[in-house]
Amino acid sequence: MRVLLVNPGSEVNPRFNTYAVFPNGLLFLAAVLERAGHEVKVYDNVVDRQKPTDFKDFNPQLIGYSVLTGPDITQAILQSKEFKTLYPEARIVWGNVHPSCTPEQTMAEEYIDYVIVGAGETALLQLIDYIEKGAPRPVEIAGLVYRENGQFKMNERASELKNLDELPDPAWHLIDVPKYWQVSLNTSRGCPFRCTFCYNSAFHSGYRGDFSAERIIAQVEHLQQKYGVKFIRFFEDNFTFNRNRLHRFCELVIEKKIKLKWDCEARADLSEKDVDLMARAGCVSVGIGVETGSKRLLEFLKKDIDLGVMQKSFWNIVRHRIMPRIYIMEAVPTETLADYQATRDLLHKMGDTPYFYMRFVPYPGTPIYYYCIEKGLIKPPEKLADWPHFSFNLATRGNLSEVPTEVVTEAFAEYARTYGPRRVRFMWRYNKRFFLSMIKNPPQFFGAVKELIKNTLPVMFNKNTSEAPEIKVEDIRTKKLAETQSEAKK
Repeated sequence: MRVLLVNPGSEVNPRFNTYAVFPNGLLFLAAVLERAGHEVKVYDNVVDRQKPTDFKDFNPQLIGYSVLTGPDITQAILQSKEFKTLYPEARIVWGNVHPSCTPEQTMAEEYIDYVIVGAGETALLQLIDYIEKGAPRPVEIAGLVYRENGQFKMNERASELKNLDELPDPAWHLIDVPKYWQVSLNTSRGCPFRCTFCYNSAFHSGYRGDFSAERIIAQVEHLQQKYGVKFIRFFEDNFTFNRNRLHRFCELVIEKKIKLKWDCEARADLSEKDVDLMARAGCVSVGIGVETGSKRLLEFLKKDIDLGVMQKSFWNIVRHRIMPRIYIMEAVPTETLADYQATRDLLHKMGDTPYFYMRFVPYPGTPIYYYCIEKGLIKPPEKLADWPHFSFNLATRGNLSEVPTEVVTEAFAEYARTYGPRRVRFMWRYNKRFFLSMIKNPPQFFGAVKELIKNTLPVMFNKNTSEAPEIKVEDIRTKKLAETQSEAKK
């Protein structure tokens, strides 16, 4: 079967190229499908400016969308409808977090033929077998959502893969690697923690799976040999959770003398031994979900971590000259001015560290999403097309906390103003060796400066204020129709 796998972009008409990493989930799916003998193309809207009409020669028989909650839905809706018109015999399948958490609402749209809930590799293969051969029947495919005689049907959830090493390597040959800002690997799935705001509780339900350290090393070596990769971002929820695997990976990098710089996401509970090994193995930056400096709010969010532990982990990272990347959530339900100030105080105790500010957005299926509905803080979207509007406006205008809106607005304005300078000051204070690299290794230094500028621009131009305009799918659809009519007249 000819299968087109699509990663929708977050903007229909982007002002500049947005941050782009490999669409790892789709690349794994593509590799599994190719191994089974199917013909696959990957259409990544983040870096690919093709249009649905450009795939006429390929004539896809199945079009699979990987959809997250948020602005991505706009592009997925518009394109799915266009694909359905262009290739009426093709089956449209949606998967990933959003359709998995809102399957009935997603299947209410006639242009979507199937939804796959949870892990998609086995379910998609079986669905293709059904379409081509008539077996297995839809009712026998775990994780499949479908229609039967006009009625919504949802099967039991598909089992997660117990051993990720059974998966083939991602189908990197199906993407244009140089177009991506960073080469990324996804080496684990899921998270066992119970944070009430995180999609994992609804999507993975406590599951955690890992590639072995040896398999990661093999993928790293392949990427270096094939593409000359010198930096890799481990793009997943918690690369460091499995300490045995983390230590083994670092030891292998050191033993094999692999010249690699890398970045990852971690929980703020890293020991001195963990960080020392990571630094010696080439780790240069780590993202940590601190969320808040308020003990009360940490308990409300069920982070299950102590402020003291977080600070100790943070300073372990800094002492080993690894750049910290702190994530802070603002405008969280029940957050007070005292909680807000506690976060500011924590950032100061952390040496006025660089941080990423994000307004709180409740995601479907999470415990805090239902809390917000119960307390009357939000009105859940009534249909699929309402979700981009819901998510975008909460992310740019929302305030579900008790903190005055003008305080929240100014906090984000300050964040945008100081994003770049804060990083430079922090590096000067705690890692002066970085600046010496300007003399010792100019290409590496100016490469780092280039990355800083690229990451700073989206923050500076991000309209993350209460004055940001509301956006609806219908508005974008009207604009695209006008553009299409204008092009037709030329």
